[in-house]
Amino acid sequence: MLDPLAADWNKSQRSAPDNAASNLAAEIDFSRLNSLFDHFLDAMGIAIALVGLDGKILASSKWQRACIQFHRVNKTSRQRCHESDIDLASQLQQGSNYALYKCGNGLTDCSTPLIVDDVHLANLFIGQFFLTEPDLAFFTSQGQELGFSEQEYLSAIAEVPIVAEEKLPALLNLLTSLAQQIAELSMANKRYAHTVNTVEQQIAERTQELELQNLILSQISQGAGLTDILTCMVRQIELLHPGMRCSVLLLDPTGQHLRHGAAPSLPDFYNEAVDNLAIGIGQGSCGTAAYTGEPVIVEDINSHPYWQPFLELTQAANLAACWSQPIKNAEGKVLGTFGIYHSEPCQPTASQRQQITRYSNLAELAIDRSVSAEKIRRLAFYDDLTGLPNRRLLEERLHHAIVNSKRSKNYCAMMFIDLDNFKPVNDLYGHKTGDQVLCQVGERIGQVVREADTVARFGGDEFIVVLHEIASNKANCRQRAEQVAIKIAATISEPLMIDKEKKLSHCCNSSIGLVLFSGEQTAADLLLRQADAAMYQAKSRGKNQFCWYQP
Repeated sequence: MLDPLAADWNKSQRSAPDNAASNLAAEIDFSRLNSLFDHFLDAMGIAIALVGLDGKILASSKWQRACIQFHRVNKTSRQRCHESDIDLASQLQQGSNYALYKCGNGLTDCSTPLIVDDVHLANLFIGQFFLTEPDLAFFTSQGQELGFSEQEYLSAIAEVPIVAEEKLPALLNLLTSLAQQIAELSMANKRYAHTVNTVEQQIAERTQELELQNLILSQISQGAGLTDILTCMVRQIELLHPGMRCSVLLLDPTGQHLRHGAAPSLPDFYNEAVDNLAIGIGQGSCGTAAYTGEPVIVEDINSHPYWQPFLELTQAANLAACWSQPIKNAEGKVLGTFGIYHSEPCQPTASQRQQITRYSNLAELAIDRSVSAEKIRRLAFYDDLTGLPNRRLLEERLHHAIVNSKRSKNYCAMMFIDLDNFKPVNDLYGHKTGDQVLCQVGERIGQVVREADTVARFGGDEFIVVLHEIASNKANCRQRAEQVAIKIAATISEPLMIDKEKKLSHCCNSSIGLVLFSGEQTAADLLLRQADAAMYQAKSRGKNQFCWYQP
């Protein structure tokens, strides 16, 4: 027996197979059938081949020597073999469940279709056998006609088995059933492997997302700024998905414009151009997504109406597709957008759409936690009413002022400011109006001092001012502190607006206690008590004046 793969079976002319059959056949590993067919050949003497509808041999045993060594070698007899192949295949393609054919060379072939998942996948051929005793006179004559060695040819014919025709259906059913089971097992294994691979990929992606989430939370706990957090997040996402350029835009407090958040892989000129982008329908993918609160997928920027006003910009940045997902908090409020850009037109797959949503949620986590952390920080260090540093932050800055003063050998000054005529505001107009007055006073004091100095609300109607490192000469420092105190008193004494419509205003004066200090002298809490004492000295002298602390 010779290997059929060396033969010209595939040269037979056949109709084009169904794509579903070709795709399904490509998924199945039929190699296990080869040994099964060889064992069947050894036991029964019958050659077997499983042939795809495109003529490709999927599995086979060796073939009869009479066929390979003689019939398929001679041009005339080979043509007769081809006619048999075509006839058998044609019968099965027309829906026959069983086909039997005696070829022109005198041997018999039989075939049946292999059906898997209701798809005619291939044909199972058993062949080169006799149904009755062979006519040796016919084969002697045929051998002479074709120029074969009579002794060798008849010897090969003698090896061909005789099979009773009534046994053929049972043989075909047995072989087809085995082939179906192996095919289905192979498909099940492949589908299982695909499922395992998909699950492993999902686990890997989820692990990467959790690692990214932990990185974000770590940065937040370390006090990193929102811009740094978002930039890190975007860079990590781009590492996971080469070819993507990502962007985070943040909705401004008015809810009408998008501000730049992070887009490290986009050109600076592009980021500058889209910063402060008005939201609305037709404002690119991100402007539209922020306005509608729905994802906006633009496969081709150059042809999409939303991007026509920005084509010069996108072409300069080599941007061809943009997928944008609105970033929403738990209440459904839009916080910004997460955008993905590509250099070629493309649509996201279902998996990519899910990833976009998850990355948008990560951005929401970063924004929400960062905002929450900032609120907590402000509550811890800033006065909730005026926005000025509170006692805790004041003590911190005062301590730093003392340390820096010791290092630089410069003097600093502190003022303790108390409003002299504030109580009537609360009594006459209510505490809400009183709060507005305190905010105005805080703003006015801040406008007098340097940016490096500290203005804090100490409590009630009391404010603290720390003038950092004024001068190395004590007298000059004292003189400068008095000048600032005079300006502060003057700006506070100007009418404070209570009701613009009714044109109501109120005038407050202030008593100011001053204390001079350097790093060599004292501690923060002692300085506060000294400044407080000086302020009460000013009040006892008639109010509306400043007074230096006298030990």
